Amino acid sequence: MKKFLLTYWIGIALLFVIFYWELSPISTTINTLQTNFTTFLTSLSLPTGMIKEHKIFINPHYALVIEKACNGMIPYLFFLASIIAFPSTLIHKVKWAIMGYFFITTINIFRIWFVTQFVLEERNNFSLAHDYLGNGILILTGLVLFTSFVKTRAKSKVVASQKNPKTKLNFSKQPMAHNLI
Repeated sequence: MKKFLLTYWIGIALLFVIFYWELSPISTTINTLQTNFTTFLTSLSLPTGMIKEHKIFINPHYALVIEKACNGMIPYLFFLASIIAFPSTLIHKVKWAIMGYFFITTINIFRIWFVTQFVLEERNNFSLAHDYLGNGILILTGLVLFTSFVKTRAKSKVVASQKNPKTKLNFSKQPMAHNLI
């Protein structure tokens, strides 16, 4: 458990420095692409013309902005750090990293649509929809994904060692006789 926690926190730090820190050129590129992708996919779920650039216009004077913190990278990096830290095969980790990206991105699009619907009903619903319900959905998604990752990993085989060297297994070709009394 200590090894997992240490690896997890180091993983989070490294992933955020590489993929989220403002001064990282990799971060700038990836977050710009992810924000554009998120905006495009969200625009498919809303009426035409409601999104311009990274803004969802609720009315001419009020808009929601899809920014770097809304593109789904934060929950994905937390998920990625957890699967990197947990003991499993590399193939299993890569498979779940890819599946996790698609699930988290999909749920994030739903979250943005969901927040938009709440705010269209009443602008004061933003905090409830965004801070609590929307982020809760992302947290729950990450937990379900990580639990599924753990449950589907290949378990290592336990080899029983022979503690008593005098114990011998009899693999003779003679048939076994069972006495039923």
